[in-house]
Amino acid sequence: MFGVLTGNSQRHKRACFCFCLLFAVTLGFKSFQHKIPNGDSVPHPCKPNYLWHGVGHENELGGGSRNPFGRDFDAAGKTWTVELCRKDSDGDGRTNGEELGDPNCIWRENAIPDKNAFSHPGVCEPYDSDLCRSKNTWVQCQKEEFKCDAIDSPDVKNVTIRYPVTSVPSQETTYFCMTFELPQDGDYQMIATKPVIDNEYVMHHILLYGCGESVTKADTVPSSCGMGLSDCQTVIGAWAVGANGECSHKDVGFRIGQNGFKYVMMQFHWNNYERRSDYNDSSGMTLYYTPNRRPNDAGIMIIGQTFLEIPPRKEHVETTSVCTADDTRMILQGPVYVTRAFNHMHYLGREQYIDLYRNGAKVATLTNEPDYSYDRPRFIEYAESIQIFPGDEIRTRCVFKSTTKSVTTFQGDATSDEMCFGFLTVHPLSNARSLQCSSWKNASMVSLFQSSDDCDWRVFGNASHPDMAPLYQGVYMHCRPLGQCLEECKEAVKRFRSHPCMTGTRGEYIMWNAGNVRTFEALSFYSKVRSCDLEILREQLLTQTTNGDDTNVGARVLPKLSALLVAAFLALFL
Repeated sequence: MFGVLTGNSQRHKRACFCFCLLFAVTLGFKSFQHKIPNGDSVPHPCKPNYLWHGVGHENELGGGSRNPFGRDFDAAGKTWTVELCRKDSDGDGRTNGEELGDPNCIWRENAIPDKNAFSHPGVCEPYDSDLCRSKNTWVQCQKEEFKCDAIDSPDVKNVTIRYPVTSVPSQETTYFCMTFELPQDGDYQMIATKPVIDNEYVMHHILLYGCGESVTKADTVPSSCGMGLSDCQTVIGAWAVGANGECSHKDVGFRIGQNGFKYVMMQFHWNNYERRSDYNDSSGMTLYYTPNRRPNDAGIMIIGQTFLEIPPRKEHVETTSVCTADDTRMILQGPVYVTRAFNHMHYLGREQYIDLYRNGAKVATLTNEPDYSYDRPRFIEYAESIQIFPGDEIRTRCVFKSTTKSVTTFQGDATSDEMCFGFLTVHPLSNARSLQCSSWKNASMVSLFQSSDDCDWRVFGNASHPDMAPLYQGVYMHCRPLGQCLEECKEAVKRFRSHPCMTGTRGEYIMWNAGNVRTFEALSFYSKVRSCDLEILREQLLTQTTNGDDTNVGARVLPKLSALLVAAFLALFL
């Protein structure tokens, strides 16, 4: 279900009623998910990349009539028994245990299953096969149609942009990008987008970025792009699993054409969980635009936490992020109005909230999802826009459940990784210097990358700049990745890491981020930077001891030493 909530009083009452009803239904089945193996990750039988949350019910959200597995589960006393495990409730030739990832019927409550859930134990599969068709008459597989009254107006035009048929790499997570030229025969606003999904088995999400003036031609084929392109940074459209399109608020649109974005970059995130080599995809988007522009040009602000480290087997793990008062003073040059918001986590996500604070007091709730579902993104719309002033704080809180995980889950791009982001559609765009306001741990990314007198990021990131070339070349020439720490390397690393951009939290972030970079050149360079960590730490320890500052040296240094030893060990195998 794709939800849109509004703030008008009458609509708000209806939304609250529907929300409470949905929440009650959700509670009805979530309390039983942990009583069967992989109960919170059972795949939908006819909607690729979706989950069936109410495993024992005909309603995929839970509640109401039970399906064949639900009836057998109830007869077994709502307990996972060997008999229930060996039974084939849906009659498709596979036991319930085989379908739920417990083929040997050894799973016990609160344990981690041997395998992932393979299929649904209450729905005969393949869903539309001769064997199963007559058994599945109750299964609803139709998807909701996209509804947006504005696109029916005679002045609204549309253009569809799609990738050519492209081979999907045989790896779990891939980002591909392709630039497209937009209509330039007029001054337009884009007011809606509708996905054109070709391969549902791999499509995770689509982001549409407006490109700067430096982009002057379209691509002919897509290419691997990591997380995006430097010249296309403004998000103007998005699609994720479960959504059927975006319809902009009546007062806003995204400026395109002669006085707006002339080119866009469409980024695909493919999630090829099976790592198959025979998948192709040619998905895309239909863009609806009009010359009858609305009062305001809009943009999408991204907030949230970029550092996640979720331990396994936990019922409740909470992380927070703050777009601080100083941040909003830097990124906003006047008030902006929020017309729409939506949350984004992955499958461990259970709750997400975004609140607005002014002078330390909460003034508005932007999102409130105690029953978050990755499969069903909920766009929250406000009949009366919510105003954000420079100096306001935007606080994000995400709650995760990792009871089915046996290893730590980190922030990352893959569906098996996690995220904690919020997306706010704001206007007027002219009042926003930037639309990025996230955190890394407790540090503000806005202030972290604010250039100062002692750290100019444009200079630091340019290895050929006269001030930086000697530092980069020293590491390149004198250090060996994953090799022995040479004396000349140690001195080169000391000089590089003494640069103001490499000290404190900034330096910590750069070294952390280097481990997430996918290019060989960056990984090679920063492995050289790390090659003398142990020697430098030992040197510091000896200096402190020699100077008589040995109070609690072990307590302060040993944790760092342990972390470095682990990092060095892992580096040998990366």
